[in-house]
Amino acid sequence: MSYTTNYVTGMALSQFVHGASTLGVDTTTLLNSVGLSSEDLKPTAKVPESKYEMVILLLMAQTRNPKFAVEIGQQVMFPLYGVLMTLALGSGSLGEAITYLARYQGLATGNCGELSYTKVGAKYTLQMSMLHTNPVIRRLVSECVMTFFSSLPSAITGKPGITLEKITFEHMPYSKHTQLYIENVLQCPVDWGADEYSLTLSEQDHQMPLFGHGDQMLAQAEELAKNQLERIQTQQSLLDKITWHMEEQMLASAPRREEVAKRLNMSTRTLDRRLKDFDTSWQELLDHVRLKHAMNLLSDTENKVSVVAEKLGFVDVRSFQRKFKSWTGMTPSDYRNKL
Repeated sequence: MSYTTNYVTGMALSQFVHGASTLGVDTTTLLNSVGLSSEDLKPTAKVPESKYEMVILLLMAQTRNPKFAVEIGQQVMFPLYGVLMTLALGSGSLGEAITYLARYQGLATGNCGELSYTKVGAKYTLQMSMLHTNPVIRRLVSECVMTFFSSLPSAITGKPGITLEKITFEHMPYSKHTQLYIENVLQCPVDWGADEYSLTLSEQDHQMPLFGHGDQMLAQAEELAKNQLERIQTQQSLLDKITWHMEEQMLASAPRREEVAKRLNMSTRTLDRRLKDFDTSWQELLDHVRLKHAMNLLSDTENKVSVVAEKLGFVDVRSFQRKFKSWTGMTPSDYRNKL
């Protein structure tokens, strides 16, 4: 059986990292703490979903700001989006720009999310879906993406004050104060606790012309986007496969080197050599997998810290507390309280 590791690209990661930098966060140290570097911020870099989620959760904990995803989403940083922004700016209308962004969203979301843009009655709806299961991640990612798309029309048309018809979120607002802040930023009706993540655009705004349109430039940009997307989707490193098997084992028990090596048809010595080629080790990779699962489990307040420690394979809760603090600088309880 073949497996596909969930991943996003450096484009999605850089939105959060560069956005957080402008908010005063030491993102270099944070990236290093989860085994990432500036190389992973390149648009076509493949970033494992686990590490992407760890970055977002650590940003949330460090900023202690439930609005930080919205603040990041307001930053439409053209250079970060590579060929996606070239496609948007070269389109003939706002609706065509969103159509291209939805078609090639895999250049940012990898295989962790999808966008669909369709006409529903007299309106146009952009619907967002994602594979992330952690409720905190889903909230933060959706708020960032929807804020980005609410800021995009004015950014690419040069016309301030363009507002969407409506935005829907599956989750409820973090607090009344946060709700008022987000709705003031989005400047349109917001449905909370809906059955989807989506935004609605009027026919008039869908047809709004863009002035950077050029057929030749658009054709070249789309060809580049196709090539980049194909290259990203067909590249799956051995490290991705090892990580996937570790995460799959973690659902039932602590991952074992022997079992992962067996699944990949290699000896444990060969597995260790391959990991060394990626400048990592079994223990380092295991720590990253454990940290991801620890964050997911701690986000559910019904999971006692002792239960989380047991599920992750620690001999006792104190061992888990010491290890978690070495990973994040916080105790599990402190981390949960900040979330």
